[in-house]
Amino acid sequence: IRELCAPDHEGDAAAIDAWIANKTPEQVAVWLEGEHGVRVAVEGGEIAAVGAVSGAGEVLLLYVAPEYRGRGHSAALLEVLEAELSEAGHDEARLVSTKTAHGFYLRHGWRNDGPEVACFRTRGQPMRKPLGPA
Repeated sequence: IRELCAPDHEGDAAAIDAWIANKTPEQVAVWLEGEHGVRVAVEGGEIAAVGAVSGAGEVLLLYVAPEYRGRGHSAALLEVLEAELSEAGHDEARLVSTKTAHGFYLRHGWRNDGPEVACFRTRGQPMRKPLGPA
């Protein structure tokens, strides 16, 4: 996450620390036990990407390990997360995109939903995507 998010925070170590502060083993355990749908993409027995959704219809996170970028893991995992939200009865999904992920989400049918917002000492772009039937 530190390597992936450095461009979004312009290399500001304190901003990156604030961004990843809730990505602890303890918080991940809470996500796994709670209403959040946490999913992983695996390649060669290693975790290539991690994504999570909330019961409120939000994509909370979608990270791919730098060494697995460009192999389709993010796109496949996003498709799974969107399907889970649809199956849970949501007719649209929401997220706040980082600068570096914005183009990825646009290519996958997401659209901007209002102006950028302050987000952990950086800016994020709220986005929405209509979901089809499960």
